[in-house]
Amino acid sequence: ETYQTTNEDDRQHLPKKAGLKILHMKHNPYQDKLDMELKRLRNENTKLKHQVESSQNSSLVSDFERAQQKLSESEAALKKTRTIYQAKVKEFKEGIFDLFGYSVTCPADNQYSLLSVFAESQEDNILFYRVKNNLQLMESRFTKTLDLQAHISKLTQHRSIPLFLSDVTSDLFHRQTVNIGAELEYTCEFGGYKK
Repeated sequence: ETYQTTNEDDRQHLPKKAGLKILHMKHNPYQDKLDMELKRLRNENTKLKHQVESSQNSSLVSDFERAQQKLSESEAALKKTRTIYQAKVKEFKEGIFDLFGYSVTCPADNQYSLLSVFAESQEDNILFYRVKNNLQLMESRFTKTLDLQAHISKLTQHRSIPLFLSDVTSDLFHRQTVNIGAELEYTCEFGGYKK
Protein backbone atom coordinates (compact mmCIF):
# COMPACT_ATOMS: atom_id res chain seq x y z
CA GLU A 1 0.00 0.00 0.00
CA THR A 2 2.87 2.35 0.37
CA TYR A 3 3.88 1.76 -3.24
CA GLN A 4 2.29 2.63 -6.55
CA THR A 5 3.18 1.59 -10.06
CA THR A 6 4.61 4.09 -12.47
CA ASN A 7 2.22 5.95 -14.63
CA GLU A 8 1.94 5.33 -18.36
CA ASP A 9 4.30 8.21 -19.30
CA ASP A 10 7.09 6.88 -17.10
CA ARG A 11 6.73 3.42 -18.62
CA GLN A 12 7.41 4.67 -22.14
CA HIS A 13 10.98 5.67 -21.24
CA LEU A 14 11.90 2.43 -19.53
CA PRO A 15 13.52 -0.46 -21.33
CA LYS A 16 11.00 -3.18 -22.07
CA LYS A 17 11.86 -6.17 -20.04
CA ALA A 18 9.45 -8.83 -19.15
CA GLY A 19 8.11 -8.72 -15.64
CA LEU A 20 9.90 -5.49 -14.69
CA LYS A 21 7.88 -3.04 -12.61
CA ILE A 22 8.97 0.19 -11.02
CA LEU A 23 7.36 1.09 -7.78
CA HIS A 24 7.13 4.56 -6.27
CA MET A 25 6.40 5.39 -2.69
CA LYS A 26 3.14 7.22 -2.12
CA HIS A 27 4.78 9.61 0.31
CA ASN A 28 8.11 10.07 -1.37
CA PRO A 29 10.33 12.44 0.67
CA TYR A 30 12.12 13.54 -2.47
CA GLN A 31 8.84 14.36 -4.22
CA ASP A 32 7.62 16.15 -1.09
CA LYS A 33 10.79 18.24 -1.11
CA LEU A 34 10.26 19.06 -4.82
CA ASP A 35 6.64 20.01 -4.16
CA MET A 36 7.65 22.27 -1.28
CA GLU A 37 10.34 23.92 -3.43
CA LEU A 38 7.82 24.40 -6.25
CA LYS A 39 5.32 25.97 -3.83
CA ARG A 40 8.03 28.28 -2.42
CA LEU A 41 9.08 29.33 -5.95
CA ARG A 42 5.46 30.00 -6.92
CA ASN A 43 4.99 32.20 -3.83
CA GLU A 44 8.22 34.04 -4.56
CA ASN A 45 7.15 34.48 -8.19
CA THR A 46 3.79 35.93 -7.09
CA LYS A 47 5.52 38.36 -4.71
CA LEU A 48 7.93 39.44 -7.45
CA LYS A 49 5.04 39.98 -9.88
CA HIS A 50 3.32 42.21 -7.32
CA GLN A 51 6.54 44.14 -6.73
CA VAL A 52 7.07 44.62 -10.49
CA GLU A 53 3.46 45.73 -10.97
CA SER A 54 3.62 48.16 -8.06
CA SER A 55 6.98 49.53 -9.20
CA GLN A 56 5.63 49.90 -12.73
CA ASN A 57 2.55 51.65 -11.37
CA SER A 58 4.65 53.97 -9.23
CA SER A 59 6.96 54.51 -12.18
CA LEU A 60 3.97 55.32 -14.38
CA VAL A 61 2.61 57.66 -11.72
CA SER A 62 5.95 59.44 -11.39
CA ASP A 63 6.27 59.64 -15.20
CA PHE A 64 2.77 61.10 -15.36
CA GLU A 65 3.56 63.61 -12.60
CA ARG A 66 6.77 64.64 -14.42
CA ALA A 67 4.82 65.07 -17.66
CA GLN A 68 2.20 67.17 -15.85
CA GLN A 69 4.96 69.30 -14.31
CA LYS A 70 6.57 69.85 -17.73
CA LEU A 71 3.19 70.70 -19.22
CA SER A 72 2.43 73.27 -16.52
CA GLU A 73 5.93 74.76 -16.92
CA SER A 74 5.42 74.95 -20.69
CA GLU A 75 2.01 76.57 -20.24
CA ALA A 76 3.50 79.12 -17.83
CA ALA A 77 6.32 79.88 -20.29
CA LEU A 78 3.79 80.20 -23.13
CA LYS A 79 1.63 82.56 -21.06
CA LYS A 80 4.68 84.65 -20.19
CA THR A 81 5.74 84.72 -23.86
CA ARG A 82 2.21 85.76 -24.91
CA THR A 83 2.17 88.53 -22.32
CA ILE A 84 5.56 89.81 -23.47
CA TYR A 85 4.52 89.52 -27.12
CA GLN A 86 1.26 91.40 -26.53
CA ALA A 87 3.14 94.14 -24.66
CA LYS A 88 5.67 94.44 -27.51
CA VAL A 89 2.91 94.53 -30.14
CA LYS A 90 1.12 97.24 -28.16
CA GLU A 91 4.38 99.18 -27.79
CA PHE A 92 5.07 98.81 -31.52
CA LYS A 93 1.55 99.96 -32.47
CA GLU A 94 1.84 102.96 -30.17
CA GLY A 95 5.23 103.76 -31.71
CA ILE A 96 3.75 103.60 -35.23
CA PHE A 97 0.90 105.84 -34.12
CA ASP A 98 3.24 108.37 -32.47
CA LEU A 99 5.74 108.39 -35.34
CA PHE A 100 3.47 108.25 -38.37
CA GLY A 101 0.07 109.34 -37.03
CA TYR A 102 -1.76 106.13 -37.96
CA SER A 103 -3.28 103.37 -35.86
CA VAL A 104 -2.84 100.11 -37.78
CA THR A 105 -5.07 97.06 -37.30
CA CYS A 106 -5.65 93.87 -39.27
CA PRO A 107 -9.40 93.23 -39.49
CA ALA A 108 -8.86 90.16 -41.72
CA ASP A 109 -6.06 88.17 -43.32
CA ASN A 110 -3.97 90.31 -45.68
CA GLN A 111 -6.07 93.36 -44.87
CA TYR A 112 -4.80 96.48 -43.09
CA SER A 113 -6.92 99.27 -41.67
CA LEU A 114 -5.27 102.63 -41.00
CA LEU A 115 -6.89 105.29 -38.84
CA SER A 116 -5.28 108.74 -38.86
CA VAL A 117 -4.68 110.74 -35.71
CA PHE A 118 -6.51 113.54 -37.54
CA ALA A 119 -9.56 111.43 -38.47
CA GLU A 120 -12.90 113.00 -37.66
CA SER A 121 -14.47 109.67 -36.60
CA GLN A 122 -13.51 106.06 -35.89
CA GLU A 123 -15.01 105.02 -39.24
CA ASP A 124 -12.61 107.26 -41.20
CA ASN A 125 -10.17 104.49 -41.96
CA ILE A 126 -8.14 103.66 -45.03
CA LEU A 127 -8.15 100.00 -46.06
CA PHE A 128 -5.42 98.18 -47.93
CA TYR A 129 -5.54 94.62 -49.15
CA ARG A 130 -2.43 92.55 -49.92
CA VAL A 131 -2.50 90.70 -53.22
CA LYS A 132 0.69 88.67 -53.62
CA ASN A 133 3.43 91.23 -52.89
CA ASN A 134 1.38 94.37 -53.58
CA LEU A 135 -0.89 96.44 -51.36
CA GLN A 136 -4.03 97.76 -53.04
CA LEU A 137 -6.23 100.57 -51.77
CA MET A 138 -9.77 99.40 -51.05
CA GLU A 139 -12.78 101.62 -51.31
CA SER A 140 -14.32 102.65 -48.00
CA ARG A 141 -16.78 105.26 -46.79
CA PHE A 142 -13.85 107.49 -45.87
CA THR A 143 -11.94 107.16 -49.16
CA LYS A 144 -15.11 108.26 -50.95
CA THR A 145 -14.89 111.61 -49.08
CA LEU A 146 -11.29 112.22 -50.18
CA ASP A 147 -10.35 114.12 -53.28
CA LEU A 148 -8.93 110.93 -54.73
CA GLN A 149 -7.81 112.61 -57.93
CA ALA A 150 -5.39 114.74 -55.93
CA HIS A 151 -4.17 111.82 -53.82
CA ILE A 152 -4.39 108.91 -56.26
CA SER A 153 -1.46 110.13 -58.35
CA LYS A 154 0.78 109.32 -55.38
CA LEU A 155 -0.27 105.70 -55.80
CA THR A 156 -0.47 105.44 -59.57
CA GLN A 157 2.36 107.68 -60.81
CA HIS A 158 4.78 107.51 -57.91
CA ARG A 159 3.72 104.03 -56.67
CA SER A 160 4.24 105.23 -53.13
CA ILE A 161 1.85 104.39 -50.33
CA PRO A 162 3.89 106.48 -47.83
CA LEU A 163 3.58 109.52 -50.11
CA PHE A 164 -0.18 108.87 -50.49
CA LEU A 165 -0.61 108.56 -46.70
CA SER A 166 1.39 111.70 -45.99
CA ASP A 167 -0.76 113.59 -48.51
CA VAL A 168 -3.94 112.27 -46.83
CA THR A 169 -2.52 113.16 -43.39
CA SER A 170 -1.76 116.70 -44.57
CA ASP A 171 -5.27 117.02 -46.02
CA LEU A 172 -6.87 115.78 -42.78
CA PHE A 173 -4.70 118.11 -40.72
CA HIS A 174 -5.80 121.09 -42.83
CA ARG A 175 -9.46 120.06 -42.52
CA GLN A 176 -9.19 120.02 -38.73
CA THR A 177 -7.34 123.33 -38.44
CA VAL A 178 -9.86 124.99 -40.77
CA ASN A 179 -12.73 123.55 -38.69
CA ILE A 180 -11.09 124.63 -35.43
CA GLY A 181 -10.40 128.09 -36.88
CA ALA A 182 -14.04 128.40 -38.01
CA GLU A 183 -15.28 127.38 -34.55
CA LEU A 184 -13.00 129.95 -32.90
CA GLU A 185 -14.18 132.72 -35.23
CA TYR A 186 -17.83 131.78 -34.61
CA THR A 187 -17.51 131.80 -30.83
CA CYS A 188 -15.43 134.99 -30.76
CA GLU A 189 -18.04 136.80 -32.87
CA PHE A 190 -20.71 136.13 -30.25
CA GLY A 191 -18.50 137.04 -27.31
CA GLY A 192 -17.70 133.53 -26.15
CA TYR A 193 -14.56 131.44 -26.33
CA LYS A 194 -14.58 127.67 -26.60
CA LYS A 195 -11.66 125.51 -25.80
